[in-house]
Amino acid sequence: MAIAEHSLEMRGMPHRDLEEYFLAIGGKYVGQGTYLGPNWEVKLSDEWTCRLRLIQIPATLVTFRVNEEDWQQIYNAFRLRFLSAGG
Repeated sequence: MAIAEHSLEMRGMPHRDLEEYFLAIGGKYVGQGTYLGPNWEVKLSDEWTCRLRLIQIPATLVTFRVNEEDWQQIYNAFRLRFLSAGG
C-alpha cells in the first residue's frame, strides 16, 4: 500500500468546522494540528485570512496522508461535507 499526501486549501470554512469534522469521523487529536483516524492522518495549518478585494475569508491548508487506494473515498466524503455554493 502506497501512502500518498494530498493538500487542499479550504477557503470560507472556519477552522473549528474542520476540526469538528475530523473528530466526528473517528479521528483523534494528537497535537500540533494533527488528527489520526482509521487509514488516514490529517494536518490542519493555522487559519489565515484570505482577502478577496473587500471581503476577508478564513483559509486553512488541509494535508491528508492516506493509503492511495482509500484517497478517492475520503476525498469524496470530505468534499461532500464542505460543499457550498457562493451567494
